[in-house]
Amino acid sequence: MESIDEDDEEVKQLMLRISRKEITLCDSCDTFFDYMPRKRFCDECGKERERKRKRELSPEARERKRKYDRERARLLEVKAKMRERSQSPEYKAKALEYRQRPEVKERHRERCQSPEYKAKRREYYRRPEYKAKKREYDQRPEVKERQRKRYLRMKKLREEE
Repeated sequence: MESIDEDDEEVKQLMLRISRKEITLCDSCDTFFDYMPRKRFCDECGKERERKRKRELSPEARERKRKYDRERARLLEVKAKMRERSQSPEYKAKALEYRQRPEVKERHRERCQSPEYKAKRREYYRRPEYKAKKREYDQRPEVKERQRKRYLRMKKLREEE
């Protein structure tokens, strides 16, 4: 009779822990594991399912995956090359020269004066993540020094007027 009471008590404890979302039951092997939202299988069953899925992948799907992986690697290489190129002094000089053209300046001026562009910028600068990033940037010693020099330069100009 004691074993039935003990088993009943264990079941109650397990049910209580499940209801508190401390543990959960694996869908395939009926073992208990720590609760994680949307996790239905224990680690062993999850790994087994993943292995099974990879084994059963069709040749066409494997080929698509290989092609995707190759394309992705190529894109990452291209991005790295573009990033490297855009940091070079020659590229920066050429871009500066382009931005100095009158027609480019005019297009830029028109775009900056459009209400859509202004609204978009206003929205961006009001975001909390932007404000936090700016606050962090403004605390850098070199930035503070630059701001102080500019302030003193402007103060001197105002006094001369």
